[in-house]
Amino acid sequence: MCGIVGIVDAALDRNEIDLQLKRMNDVIVHRGPDDFGHVNANGMGIGMRRLSIIDVAGGHQPLCNASGDIHIVCNGEIYNHRELRSQLEQKGYQFKTGSDAEVIVYLYEEFGDQFMTHLRGMFGLAVLDLRRGRVLIARDRLGQKPVFYAQKNNGLLFGSEMKSLIAADPSLDQADYSQLGQYLQFGFVAEPDTFYQEIKRLPAAHFAVFENGNLTVKPYWDFEFSVDQSKTEQDWIDELDATLLDCVKARLESEVPLGVFLSGGLDSSAIVAYAHAAGLRPLKTFTIGFDRKEWDESDDALRVAKHFDTQHHSLRLGESDMLASFEETLSKLVHHFDEPFGDDSAMPTWHVSRLAKEHVSVILSGDAGDELFAGYSSYKGARFGESYRRFAPSILGSHILPALPKMASHLLSGQSRYQALRAAKVLAESALPFLAGYRDKVAIWRPSQIKQLLRPSAFQDCQYLGQQYLPDRLWNLLDPSQHNGRDVISRLTEQDIRCYMKDDILVKVDRMSMAHSLEVRSPMLDHSMIELAARMPTSMKLRGGTGKYVLRKTLGRKLPRKSMAKRKQGFGMPLREWFCGPLSDMVSEYLISSDSGLAENVFQRSEVAKTIKQHREGVADHSQKLWLLLCFAAWERNRKGQASASVQPTGTSTIAEHRGLVSES
Repeated sequence: MCGIVGIVDAALDRNEIDLQLKRMNDVIVHRGPDDFGHVNANGMGIGMRRLSIIDVAGGHQPLCNASGDIHIVCNGEIYNHRELRSQLEQKGYQFKTGSDAEVIVYLYEEFGDQFMTHLRGMFGLAVLDLRRGRVLIARDRLGQKPVFYAQKNNGLLFGSEMKSLIAADPSLDQADYSQLGQYLQFGFVAEPDTFYQEIKRLPAAHFAVFENGNLTVKPYWDFEFSVDQSKTEQDWIDELDATLLDCVKARLESEVPLGVFLSGGLDSSAIVAYAHAAGLRPLKTFTIGFDRKEWDESDDALRVAKHFDTQHHSLRLGESDMLASFEETLSKLVHHFDEPFGDDSAMPTWHVSRLAKEHVSVILSGDAGDELFAGYSSYKGARFGESYRRFAPSILGSHILPALPKMASHLLSGQSRYQALRAAKVLAESALPFLAGYRDKVAIWRPSQIKQLLRPSAFQDCQYLGQQYLPDRLWNLLDPSQHNGRDVISRLTEQDIRCYMKDDILVKVDRMSMAHSLEVRSPMLDHSMIELAARMPTSMKLRGGTGKYVLRKTLGRKLPRKSMAKRKQGFGMPLREWFCGPLSDMVSEYLISSDSGLAENVFQRSEVAKTIKQHREGVADHSQKLWLLLCFAAWERNRKGQASASVQPTGTSTIAEHRGLVSES
């Protein structure tokens, strides 16, 4: 696991490129504190920071071929490197190290630009080809590892984080406020865009070649949801069982301490079960325990740990500690994301990664189980919505439902009011046509609200606020006229894999873990798992009211019975309470004070103040709206080098919950 950087600039001499590479490397030391290196020639250079996992002693990068004219750097892990090494040795290639990344050098020599189709793993990599005077960059199939790039002055800058590019060329620090449309609705900016005008992210499963001053970006892999109707239920169970075991086993190689994140839920428990079956001994498991009951899953995790006789560690995280360090941690979050990022579970993920790093350098996780096997409550909601729209009288949707929130505000108070408001929102969304209902469900700030929030000129510049509010590749999955008979669950799971998982979940996991030099490996993100799930009928994923049906059947005899019945408790923060109480002053300082991070030529301060007032008075739960604004303001303050004032706290909702994406287990 590493961080990579690179530069192509014919106007710079060798010493100047060395200085640039060092500057780019220095700002991502957290991604690889164990080693660093770079190489350059003919106006081209690549560099890396290394977190040593495989061939700790001999795996220094950049690595080169026998003739010294092809060099590579790789951030990630190549899980099939031993098989590839054997195949390449049979072709006459001779290896100098035991590094998994060295196979990339000879795969490139053997197969050219399509070499990455042979790789099984997570990676962001670069090939410096001095023979042909070119640089190639590539990203893994699901986008677990990032690669950013910018073209400047007939040259190219690239790296694992945007801060590296800005370190090399500060003029790249130009915000692109047109992305506020995406961010305020969904909490993130989808690839290939970023919050910077000239910086792009290389899409997952793509590679790019910079040659003769031109950059060409191409895909090398994709998956298709094409249901295989020939298999029985038992066939699917057997195939999933074998694939999961293979995917876990492939991720167990490490020369440094390795463990498994264990929440006690279905996905993480599955990883523990298959790591045990694969013979991992000792099997170390890690659970985060909280002093707040609705967060704490340590008893559930302990049950699974005892079942598999693991070396179990329960790491404690207190609410008071999170509050005391909230402002400092928020500043660190936006520093590592390099742009506004609105998933509030990033903060507990930060703390989890910090605590786990005290014990291990590699962690296995259960990411992607919900997207692959329809574990989110939103999928059941979508199915309910289809039936509801078919049978609900039109008067209910056009007159009664819109009045429910106001009635709830006047007649109820406290928790009952919030529950009633949420129920009314679900019913109102269900009555809408599918596309409108989907956006209303996932949008944190709706377009009509964004129009009030932003200055007219800023709103006019925003992308994706019209009828088509997503890029074509994602819009076509949701548009009923485009789905060719596919059921709604199939389309939603694919959309979540292609967008929410890649642009939210995997971004969060990578940045928060690498901020602490912790490598996270996710067996369910193996491309073989994606392809398997894409062939499965929806009935194998969502059966009646049960999500992850086939996964539950596969694990039925492997886990304790209580673990099979466990429901997800969530992994967010009680922002609704905190923003009304202990963090109230901080919210005001960041959003409406004279030192606010929200520029007055972009935001309507009066609308922000109105939102804060409604939240504090309990008229509505605006915690997610305020969290997005808070992250944006913190990012702007960081960019401007604005020192944060010390705001001491005096005294549950999450984006996943807002989207209806709380999983069952």
